[in-house]
Amino acid sequence: MSGPGADAASAFAPHDARTLAESGWTLVRLPAGLTLAGLRAAGAPFKGGRYFAAHAPDTVERTTVAIDLAYKAALLPGSFNQPYEAAARMMAELSEHLPASVAATIGPAAAYVWLLEQHRAATGAYPYTQRYAWAVDEYQARARLVVGVFGQQPLVLAPLVEGRGSGVGAWPLLVPRAALPRLWPLAAEA
Repeated sequence: MSGPGADAASAFAPHDARTLAESGWTLVRLPAGLTLAGLRAAGAPFKGGRYFAAHAPDTVERTTVAIDLAYKAALLPGSFNQPYEAAARMMAELSEHLPASVAATIGPAAAYVWLLEQHRAATGAYPYTQRYAWAVDEYQARARLVVGVFGQQPLVLAPLVEGRGSGVGAWPLLVPRAALPRLWPLAAEA
């Protein structure tokens, strides 16, 4: 799956890529430097501008690195109505059942927005609807962002200050384990 400029830490080993594909995971190459503002400027169909006007200034946004990743077109069963910390633990548990050089993680909102749009372009449908997925980005150091898909202008971003919700779950991203230490740098530093 690896593309131009991929190093060993950012690419799946060929046998891992094959195993993941055979197990129903979709493999893609995530581009570096994605931000929510950049995706909005590029035409991502966000529902209104409330997040950008009211919440973005107080959000510590994470950006993407160029990396192979794998995903399934569904939120993780059992992850609904769980706080972010429990969803993160579920990623560690999922990692125990993956090839040793692959790990599950929660991504930044920009990665999820990009994946949602890529998946829709490839298949004609979003991988999930009427739900939200946790993201690593933090709002006012007290809440994580969630990324939802609803209606005609479908993409919704919001901080989940309540800490959990029945329609909120985890959307695991599988990445090469060696890349974990450098994943999701601060958008302001990238």
